[in-house]
Order: sequence, then structure tokens, then C-alpha cells
Amino acid sequence: MSTYRPPHWKKPKRVIYKSHGLFRIFAALLILVVFLALKETANPWGVEARETLKGVLTTEWNYQPVFDRVVQFGLEIASTDWPLLSNPQPVISKNGLTAAPESLQVPVSGQVVRGYGMVTDPIDNMERFHSGIDIAAPVGSPVRAVQDGTVQRLGDSPELGKYILIEHAQGSFSFYGELARLTVEEGQSVQAGQVIGEVGTAGDIPGGGLHFEMRENNKLIDPLTRLQF
Repeated sequence: MSTYRPPHWKKPKRVIYKSHGLFRIFAALLILVVFLALKETANPWGVEARETLKGVLTTEWNYQPVFDRVVQFGLEIASTDWPLLSNPQPVISKNGLTAAPESLQVPVSGQVVRGYGMVTDPIDNMERFHSGIDIAAPVGSPVRAVQDGTVQRLGDSPELGKYILIEHAQGSFSFYGELARLTVEEGQSVQAGQVIGEVGTAGDIPGGGLHFEMRENNKLIDPLTRLQF
């Protein structure tokens, strides 16, 4: 398959190619340093800069495999910036997880339409890191706590709509986003299966749904390794 190149394009010499490869690796490492600095600030300029970098990194790159891996790691770090923890830890992959002692009930009855990890966005066909799962469900469907715990935070954001953060035992958390209504208060104790809110349409799930995330030891995990569908 032929590839279009501008008229002025010339194939670089081998030594130049190697030089560009080293430059790209250096640039990737520099981007990671910037991410680590920006993710610690809540200032508006820092948030805007971080979101801009996330957008840049999700562009189609034709770089060396090592650079691609660094970009992916940078996306994972960026996606750990929940509106809940001041010092989030790097993401761990589901391959490094140990088996859960028991399965948890699902937060809402519906269909998983977007999984955890690197997924292809149906809107622009770009691959991005997704920090949780999206469950399509009718608007107004009850959303339930997956475990006993305490409501640590309630909030509202342009991207996630109304959201709930629940802290469970042994440093684990569950996050429920894109809600239309909240039925709990901060500091309230909840039981597994208790209704905590209702499905809304704040996100990009067609017809409405729930964005759900989980952390164990302050690290993101794949919720599908814990939930019983």
C-alpha cells in the first residue's frame, strides 16, 4: 500500500533516523515529567494545560515502540487524576492483579459498552486510556453501591456530571459518574446494594449510562475483575 508524502519529503539518512529516535524518547520522558508536575496542581492553568497534553498524546503517533509505551504510560498517569485523591498512584494493569476473594454486585443493570484500559474511541477512532468501564442503562435506573462503605465525596463536573466517591475497607474506593441524581450525603454509611443515585446522560454513553471506576491501594484496577455480571 502506497503512502502519500509531500513533494518536498525526502527519505532521511540512517544516522538522522537514529537521531530522531533519540529525540523522540527524550521528548516522551520530558512529557512524563510535565505530567507529573501538572497532575499535582489544582490551579485552573494547570488543569487546562494537563487536559491539553492529554489531547496531544491521544493523537495518532507514528513513533518508535518505546516511545509509544511511554506515551501510553503518560496517559495512564493522566487518567489517575480523580476528583478525590490528592496523591494518586500510577495505574496497574489487570495482568498484575490477584483474584478477588469474592465477586461484587454490579452498580447498575445494563450493558458494558466501553471497557478498562486502552480502547478505541468510536467518535474519532483514536485509541485512548479509559480509567474505568461505561455501562449503558436507561436514564433514571437505580445505581447501587458495590460494597459497604462511607460516602467520601459528592460532586459535579462538566465531563462526569454528578458523581459519588465511596471509600471501602482496606484502602479501596469506588467511583460512580454521569449521574442524574444523588440520593446519599457526604459522610453517610452505605450498604452493598443500597441505591445511591440514578443514571443520567452527562457523559458520552448513547442513551445514558454510568461511568464506574475502582481503586485498590490507591491504584486503578479493571472493575470487570471484581464485578459479577
